[in-house]
Amino acid sequence: MPEHENAKLRRIRQLYSLGDLQLALSAATFLSECDPDEPISKVELRRFKSYETAMVVAYARPFSAARGADRIPPLSLKMTGAKLSPEQRALHDRLIGFRNKAFAHSDGDMMRMLVRPMTLDGKEEGETITLVQTVFDEGLTFLGMELIHVIELMNAIYGALYHQLHLEAQESPEKFDFRHDHLHTGV
Repeated sequence: MPEHENAKLRRIRQLYSLGDLQLALSAATFLSECDPDEPISKVELRRFKSYETAMVVAYARPFSAARGADRIPPLSLKMTGAKLSPEQRALHDRLIGFRNKAFAHSDGDMMRMLVRPMTLDGKEEGETITLVQTVFDEGLTFLGMELIHVIELMNAIYGALYHQLHLEAQESPEKFDFRHDHLHTGV
């Protein structure tokens, strides 16, 4: 593949990553409404778990290999231009690990559930019915200061990436005049 085509695919990944990071930041904002010191219902906990899942998956999506005919490369931290501290780098790696093992997949080594059979008497004498009760750990991983650190990391990467693309657009604005849309092929 010619170098200019590689550069275009890289730019597409960088630009699309801005949207993924915006989604992750929105989910983090919604998640920050959860007060870790207040009791919440199971339904509310699931709502916040949904935000946390969206945050982790959307954050990690750019850094994952894409499939498809275009073979758009995954985003690397180098491609973002972000200068991360060792703590931010470790948090980045942790988020990617959680995405791969618990948030976008259900790896056995990350599962947390309790299963118990519950036997009830049936309608007839001596008849029993066994029900399966399941309890899943729906706790939240990123709350309080941990969530603040995630938001700071995402803002650092988003800001650095946007700055890098802005500088490139000043030099070659024509490279930013295109449409990449799977619904409108050939456009």
